[in-house]
Amino acid sequence: MKRRTLNHLQLPEPIEVTAESVADNSAVAACKNYIRQARAALIAGFSQRVPVSRLVIAQADIVDALLKSLWRAFNVDSRNACMVAVGGYGRAELHPGSDIDLLFLVASHKNKSVESQLQPFITFLWDIGLQIGHSVRTVKECQQQAEQDITIATNLIESRPIAGDDKLFDEMRHKTGPDKIWPAREFYEAKVAEQKARYRKYRGTSFELEPNLKGNPGGLRDVQLVGWIAKRYFSSESLQDLTNRGIFSLKEYRTLMTSQLFLWRVRFALHITTNRSEDRLLFQHQKKVAEFLNFKDKPESLAVEQLMQKYFRAASRIRNVTELLLQVFEEVILDRDEKVKVEEIDEHFQLKNDRIALKNPELVTEKPELILKTFIVAAKVPGNKHVSATTLRAIRDNRHLIDESYRTNPAYKQLFLEFFSIRHTGDRPFFLLKRNGILAAFLPLFEKISGQMQFDMFHTYSVDEHTLFLLKNLTRFANPEFEQEFPYCSKIMQNLEKPHLIFLAGLFHDIAKGRGGDHSELGAVDAEAFCRYLNLAEEETKTIAWLVQFHLVMSVTAQRKDISDPEVIAEFVGQVKTQQRLDLLYILTVADIRATSPKLWNSWKDALLRELYLAASNYLAQDKPKQLSQAEHINAIKQRALQQLGQQKVSESETLALWETLEENYFKTTPVDRIVWQTASVIKHAHGKGPLVEIKKHHNQAGTEVFIYTSDQPGLFAAITAILSQKNLRTQAADLFTNSHNKCFDSFVVLEESGKPISSVTRVQSIRKLLQKKLKNIDGMSKKVQRHVSSRIQHFDVPTNVRFNSEDHMRYTELELTALDQPGLLAAIGEAIRKCNMSIHSARIITLGEKVEDYFEISTIDRKTLNKEQKATLKQELLSQIENL
Repeated sequence: MKRRTLNHLQLPEPIEVTAESVADNSAVAACKNYIRQARAALIAGFSQRVPVSRLVIAQADIVDALLKSLWRAFNVDSRNACMVAVGGYGRAELHPGSDIDLLFLVASHKNKSVESQLQPFITFLWDIGLQIGHSVRTVKECQQQAEQDITIATNLIESRPIAGDDKLFDEMRHKTGPDKIWPAREFYEAKVAEQKARYRKYRGTSFELEPNLKGNPGGLRDVQLVGWIAKRYFSSESLQDLTNRGIFSLKEYRTLMTSQLFLWRVRFALHITTNRSEDRLLFQHQKKVAEFLNFKDKPESLAVEQLMQKYFRAASRIRNVTELLLQVFEEVILDRDEKVKVEEIDEHFQLKNDRIALKNPELVTEKPELILKTFIVAAKVPGNKHVSATTLRAIRDNRHLIDESYRTNPAYKQLFLEFFSIRHTGDRPFFLLKRNGILAAFLPLFEKISGQMQFDMFHTYSVDEHTLFLLKNLTRFANPEFEQEFPYCSKIMQNLEKPHLIFLAGLFHDIAKGRGGDHSELGAVDAEAFCRYLNLAEEETKTIAWLVQFHLVMSVTAQRKDISDPEVIAEFVGQVKTQQRLDLLYILTVADIRATSPKLWNSWKDALLRELYLAASNYLAQDKPKQLSQAEHINAIKQRALQQLGQQKVSESETLALWETLEENYFKTTPVDRIVWQTASVIKHAHGKGPLVEIKKHHNQAGTEVFIYTSDQPGLFAAITAILSQKNLRTQAADLFTNSHNKCFDSFVVLEESGKPISSVTRVQSIRKLLQKKLKNIDGMSKKVQRHVSSRIQHFDVPTNVRFNSEDHMRYTELELTALDQPGLLAAIGEAIRKCNMSIHSARIITLGEKVEDYFEISTIDRKTLNKEQKATLKQELLSQIENL
């Protein structure tokens, strides 16, 4: 096949299909070969860095030529039909896997010969491998359906004729024009409503770690939206036309086009590497796309992280420009028909049609302080108001004024601090500050984390977007409208005298991500330096730096340690020291976890943090916390439990006899309500046969507690966790005790896969029966767990890491294990510990996306800490068991 050179592309010559080749079936093979060679030429051109803008047009040209040739070969009646390209094909923007959307206009359905010609024609297109979407309509049907469906109307806006009767096409365009259906104002409002619905679908963020290149905020659909409105209202065939009309600047146009071209390159590569139409940049595709686009791993960042950072920055620019342009359109299209309402704010600002606006935007050049003052006004004016497009444009155009002299100007530093000192009850000012580039301009450190991702399933958003979501959560705590969601957080935030303490701590908590080293410690150094730069008081500076350095300590304590143990509370309070720090750390921790991933937060984490906060507050409230001896503490616990058991008519003599069989550590670390429940259950079951299984809501109401009383035996932990996992339950914590009669008092806290406690009575009964049945003979039971696992997990490399800690003062050896989350993991760990003749005393399980961090207290069978040789043996067995899962 001959080749032709087009813009450095070695494309095959256009194919000429004949009626004879169609009749003898040779045309199918010829067309497939043409398509295959054309695809190979486009991929080669892409690899040789031919501009992607030429490639998408070339792909459309190739399809045009093929369809025209086939139209002639099938001898379709061109006087009564017209083949029309719509959608992306209509825009002449085809990627390797793009669908080819076709509209076949017919003069009338009464002319059966035309439709009889179209049917084999369409079948042939499928036979040669084209992925087409098609419809057959008359002009009248186009008009009627476009009137009812904005999506159809939009497709017709960017249609173009390929072959057949152009008069039919012209009539269709006339009948579906803005003077006939969807006037410009209605069209604009419908498309913006469509965009808002799309944004809600993607949780309003451009920074999801598995973005949809078309649909996510800042995706290609946003660029197309601007083009549709431009065509409908301004009759512009290109966005560049709008720069001549003064609708948006040449800089804005170039920013939009440059960012679109990068997204096109990513999409082109995605279609090639997946060999299909794919717009979701999933984890499983990201590494291949990064490699195809020649990104290379660096010491400080993986190739995939570099790709995603560049993508996020491009998407952010697209979103910023399109949001500005939509405001311009709104002011041009909607406000033109309305009387302008103006309300005075101060000397420089006014509310204009309910948007904050500078009275004289040109004044920003002379008064650069107005840049920061705009966001202060936006924060102080009630209602979370928008800022007008002209004002935002003036700020962006003068962003270059924020240089070193600006940043060191005492008056401007004071304005920056004033913004963060406001008790924000709405998030828009923070997002405007970031998305218009002012935050990064004033705080260059923030630019370094802009668009920065971490290639894992735990962090759903890029670092900068996560930080903005954290600040958003804090503003929600400050808003009385939402105080029922997190009452303690809301009370703290709404009574905070110095909001800048928590807002600046939130701003800096992850500022050092991606630099290597401990980001908490490095971030604390940055925060302290910035606070001194802002001339904050020494005590405030120390508080903010402390919050940044220790922003993970509350989460770690709540999830990894036994917070019913007074010693754990005392140790935690020893780090926190003051009620003010505790209050700030609590709201920072809740806001941080909730901003990390929608799936990370659950009722169990909520309850653990709240319980730790209240216990620590109670400890701090005591003038001099009375340090009870262990014997005094245990005696107090027993007396409280006895009192409650007496109210339940439980025999005191039987209770004391049972307690005599239990070690002191049981009473030291077990909550009173659990002691009462377990004691009453065991005494009631005294003459029962088989294992005792009781299930109820945990005392904090956030999880479900499973209590098992049965004869202790090797492998019991592995068996129980396997059964729970087989019932699709997630174990969160376990406390295991064995009395002197070799009876275990094992307590497990579990959640459903949804992150909620078990709510169904029928399900509780089913779980109880299965445990009672299988625990009668654990030697013969299968510990295999079959559970749906996200296919994304296989694309992450999570090495199994085993660490031990057994200091002299510790009762047991601590085992910390990090591994890939997979079905049966807990059971495998339990089996490894059984094989090494060791015992588990407690477990805390934390799931972080694709990996888990499990914490255990373990000992030898005779309850001694592990020596060096025993640790090495157990580590080897753990690695072996997990490898064989």
